[in-house]
Amino acid sequence: MKSFGSFSKWIACGVAASSLLLACSAEAAVGRAVVRAIRGTASYSVQGGEWKSLTVGKVLGPTSSVQTGVNSQLDLYLGDNGPTVRLLAETTLGVDKLNFDRTGVDLVIETFLDLKTGTVQGYVKPMAVASRYEVKTPFTVCAIKGTEYQISADGVLHVMKGSVIVAYGVPANTYTVNAGQTFVPPAPTAAPGTPPVVRSTTPADNVPTALPPEISQPGIVEPIVEAPVTAPEPVEFVSPGTGQPAGQR
Repeated sequence: MKSFGSFSKWIACGVAASSLLLACSAEAAVGRAVVRAIRGTASYSVQGGEWKSLTVGKVLGPTSSVQTGVNSQLDLYLGDNGPTVRLLAETTLGVDKLNFDRTGVDLVIETFLDLKTGTVQGYVKPMAVASRYEVKTPFTVCAIKGTEYQISADGVLHVMKGSVIVAYGVPANTYTVNAGQTFVPPAPTAAPGTPPVVRSTTPADNVPTALPPEISQPGIVEPIVEAPVTAPEPVEFVSPGTGQPAGQR
């Protein structure tokens, strides 16, 4: 009977904890990604559906994917969940999760991005310890906190400001990459067990030392909204001979 009573107390505690967790989860809000600027061509897909043309001002939620064309560029504004991410040319990025919670003392966010191809640059504001901002590539998972970064789908990471913790390999090993450093995974032809390299970023990497203001200081640039295209009013021409509109006699 004593063990049953203990088990009952354990169940009661579990139910109470679950109720508290559900109550807290109910307070979490879902963020959004707003298309701030497009240079060239870009498209989007929702939940793996068909790809559609993307325009400035479009609001996207989690489970969306975006991609850029050749010689194209796209800026996303994530608000509390970022705030900004830039897709360079020929990039495909999945927006897997955008959550934020203001119920506690600090703003807590969860931002999960899936970089499938190409390269992204981003600025992440300093975050609460409980927050998570992660960019997944086919080779790595990058945990970012208060950082300016550039990540490519081949796993190469450049950190301009702040630091990033990179998980690489199976089982995963973690590597800390600080400002002015670059993380380079081993080449596909490298011998098994070859570790990645964390080194100083060099001019040969062709990476900016700082992100442009529209990314690193998004508050100084308002989101761009495309003006609606309207047809011009027809112009009436008057015949100098008859004084009547052209085409009339």
